[in-house]
Amino acid sequence: MVNPLVDLLFLSEKRKTILLLLMEGPKNIETMREILKANATSIQPQLKKLKEQHLITQEKDLYALTGIGRIVVEKMKPLLDTLDLLEENVEYWANRDMNAIPPELLRRINELGECTTTEPEIDRMFEMIPSLVENMKKAKVIRGLLSYFHPLFPSHYLDLAQKGVRVSLLIPEPIMRRWVEDYRAETEGLLGLENAELFTFKENDKVPSLVVADNFMAMALFPKVAVFDRKYLMSFEPGARLWGEEYIDHFQKLSTRIEKIENNEEQPEQGAV
Repeated sequence: MVNPLVDLLFLSEKRKTILLLLMEGPKNIETMREILKANATSIQPQLKKLKEQHLITQEKDLYALTGIGRIVVEKMKPLLDTLDLLEENVEYWANRDMNAIPPELLRRINELGECTTTEPEIDRMFEMIPSLVENMKKAKVIRGLLSYFHPLFPSHYLDLAQKGVRVSLLIPEPIMRRWVEDYRAETEGLLGLENAELFTFKENDKVPSLVVADNFMAMALFPKVAVFDRKYLMSFEPGARLWGEEYIDHFQKLSTRIEKIENNEEQPEQGAV
């Protein structure tokens, strides 16, 4: 059965915009006309339809959401934000595996806001991504979940920590073993700094890599079928950074902090903080 209210909300860009504007507070028709870049004649029929459905009310020259209207718009906005997010990078999302994202965070994926994609240049495939490196250099705090190995990661994060950046990294056990075996000095260097900490966890089934700092968030999801390509989504919005912090918190609860590396073992010693 077709719901007339759904048609009312989604078949007119003007009506959607009016409702979202009124979420901010009452507006007069002149303010709405300026924001919509439309004449009053084209706006008035939309206001009339919204009033007929009891979504908005009018008092003198001010229009405002009714109680019902506020409920509807509060439910509508996350959906619209999610559609905007997915449409902006539709090819990326369509071809990525999102199964390892915690369900609660996946339901709130709209909080990432405006995102761009970044990836290595074809002639710099074995280097780190410049846009990520430059933003990390500007950060004061960096938390990361590194679900794939890159030979420059150990020295890169050690360098950041030595320059005063607070670094906290979650690394799956197979990747952590590689750090210890091939980059022991860098790993021990990180463990020896007060502003750096390493955690390890067992789960590594296409868990997206994610870096969150005080100035940006970046996430790399595994392709569904192709080889991992290190293509990241980046966002500089506060909501995305908070989402990223929750993502790291989720996996940190499943992790064990590494205290030190024993000389007679290949495995790092694990223990509670």
